[in-house]
Amino acid sequence: MKKESSKEEVLKNDKLSFFQKYKWAFIPMFFAIALYFNTLNHGFVLDDNIIFQSKSITSGFKELPTLLTEKTLPEAENIKPYRPVTSLSFAFDYQFFKNDNDQKMASNLHKMNVLYYGLALFFTFILVLKLFKNRITALAISLLFAAHPIHTEVVANIKSRDEILAYLFGTIMLILYIKFKELHLKKYLYYSLAFYFLAILSKESAILLLAILPAIDYFLNSEKGFKMTYFSNLKWFIFPAILYLVLQRIIIGINLMPKMSEIDNMLVGIPNFSENLATRIYIVGLYLYKMLVPHPLFYDYTLNYISKKTFASFEVWISLVAIISLVYLIFKGIIQKNKVAFGLFFMFITFALTCNLFIAIGATFAERFAFTPSLGFVIALVFLLYSLIDKFKMKQVYLLLFIVPILSLYSFKTIARNANWKDNETLFTHDYLQSSKSLKIQNNYGAILYYKAKASTDSIERKKLFLKSIEVLDKVTNTYDTYIEAYIQKGVSYLEIKNCEKALINFEKAKSIAVYNPVVEANLGIGYINCGKPQEAVTIFSKLLNYDKSKESYYLKHIGVAHFNIKNLDSAEYYFSRLKNDYPNDTEVDGYIKLVSDYKNGTNSSPTQTTSTTQNVDATQNAQFDAAYKLFMNGDKNGAEKALLEFIKSNPSHAMAQAVLGLIADEQQNFPKAIRYYKKSIAINPTDYRIHYNLGNSYLKNKNDAEAIKQFEKCIAIEPKYIKSYKSLELYYKSVNNVQKQNYYTQKIKELEGK
Repeated sequence: MKKESSKEEVLKNDKLSFFQKYKWAFIPMFFAIALYFNTLNHGFVLDDNIIFQSKSITSGFKELPTLLTEKTLPEAENIKPYRPVTSLSFAFDYQFFKNDNDQKMASNLHKMNVLYYGLALFFTFILVLKLFKNRITALAISLLFAAHPIHTEVVANIKSRDEILAYLFGTIMLILYIKFKELHLKKYLYYSLAFYFLAILSKESAILLLAILPAIDYFLNSEKGFKMTYFSNLKWFIFPAILYLVLQRIIIGINLMPKMSEIDNMLVGIPNFSENLATRIYIVGLYLYKMLVPHPLFYDYTLNYISKKTFASFEVWISLVAIISLVYLIFKGIIQKNKVAFGLFFMFITFALTCNLFIAIGATFAERFAFTPSLGFVIALVFLLYSLIDKFKMKQVYLLLFIVPILSLYSFKTIARNANWKDNETLFTHDYLQSSKSLKIQNNYGAILYYKAKASTDSIERKKLFLKSIEVLDKVTNTYDTYIEAYIQKGVSYLEIKNCEKALINFEKAKSIAVYNPVVEANLGIGYINCGKPQEAVTIFSKLLNYDKSKESYYLKHIGVAHFNIKNLDSAEYYFSRLKNDYPNDTEVDGYIKLVSDYKNGTNSSPTQTTSTTQNVDATQNAQFDAAYKLFMNGDKNGAEKALLEFIKSNPSHAMAQAVLGLIADEQQNFPKAIRYYKKSIAINPTDYRIHYNLGNSYLKNKNDAEAIKQFEKCIAIEPKYIKSYKSLELYYKSVNNVQKQNYYTQKIKELEGK
């Protein structure tokens, strides 16, 4: 770092235009955006879609105050961290980009992630420039940081936006703090405090940034020796840190740490202190290695990828030597005000909460935890390269030539890795084939094989894929015999190949392991329905109905199905009628009610015939439709149409399947075909206002205005608050110059929007 600039020089520089001062910052910004350009049309991956399970987030601007007072971002099944700024960003996204098409919605959120990342790189350049007062240095560091492949999980995985926002606000905080030190104007201190609080509210790990401040004071000061005055400004930053911890305690509760299993963090399963410590040291070493050599990269490093270590393990000693060496370099470098030491210090400080060395967190290892620390790593790397330049007495500009090979390798790896994050199937398959050590990667690949089987129309291929799924999942349960999700997935696959005995064995095994778990219970209940034990299913779903109100419609439906299969037709009718009354938009209930009515009216010779495969209600048919619907949402319209046509051969009264075929025909501009499918869907379920709306649109496109208006009006009659129908009618009457009716619907829209 150069000699401290005078206040007059800083003020003179401050008068320059923003573009003049920071035009070089646009280079890393646009470079970062270009690197992640191939993620812009990606879908939801891993647990991205759980973001919108929060009603506060999906309320857009209406529930902004609520987002500040609740835990809204699911991190795991057992904890929802308090990250209100990140939640607010998703609420804004939902307000502006809400779309019924998951693929389009995901694409918009990916664009926002890339935009935030680009902004983060813009401010990274400014921060490094303020620290080291050298544009070439700032450019080299920010470009390498932008390209580092270990960032791919953070940028390509929407839910990891919390890391980007915490880094972005933290970077601005440090910039403003340096400006406060340069100008001694209190307003910049207050701005810095505000952005520090925003960083912590984005992700709690940003709290450690306050430890960087004394280091900045020390390195920016030209005087020799360390003074206690370097800690003097910390008192201001302790206040927002304490405020956050108080808010977190109030909102999350006393138990801030999640209840972890070995699947989450394998350290939980190592009670021996020596072995546990050895494994922690190895994990830190693995982080250091992945930052230096970011290949191969995986979305999961949980149980079985990282195995238990002892101090007899060679890798542990390599890690320990690396850690001790780096700590020695930091202490020695601090005395000499060495810039490499500053980078390493930054890396270790920002790693402290997430590297598992000091406290066990909710994951064994994750690339996202290396996101902010990698800035320190890159700073150290660039100044090591500088030492080579100095040794050979070369000009500083040659630094850019030195980083070109590294930058090229990083960029190539980042772009290639981005492609793996396209969707779950691509990511799960790629990472399984590259390394199948992680049990979670194995389990997820087994699930992918299951869904591929469901989507296949070739019966031989379907069975092969189901058996392959079971084979993969057997490896999981043979290695770790309490992996609940693997048993459930195996049970479902066994149901598909009509092996009820093994299906129930797996479902019951999952139940024996789990504390009362609605997902486990529901799957076992479905297994009982399909394997001729409907009375047991009634018991399970009745208990679930009282235990978990969030899925009441799902449980009502299956209780009705179970009673139907027992031939308790009055009970089946009661539960289906209750479902109809409480959830009128359910697309399948009318078909169930009709089935019961046919039996009661003697359409079939005797209720005892319900045990046959053609008349027994198959509770797994939804999974078949879901697989086809997933193809549709992922943009594979041809595959979806093929799967749905096969599906409706045996399920012609599935209203939603007919409706989705209508959507596909509509997108193909085949409006008469779309109209036929929509009408079939409405005939099965006349109360679904969305299909009336879609049918109205198809009539409009097919130049049948009169029928279109009828459908929009029917949609309003069924659901008076569905604003899209009002907007369609408003546009229609505007197009035919009917001002009176146009104004009528305009007023209705304003009333619905609360204007």
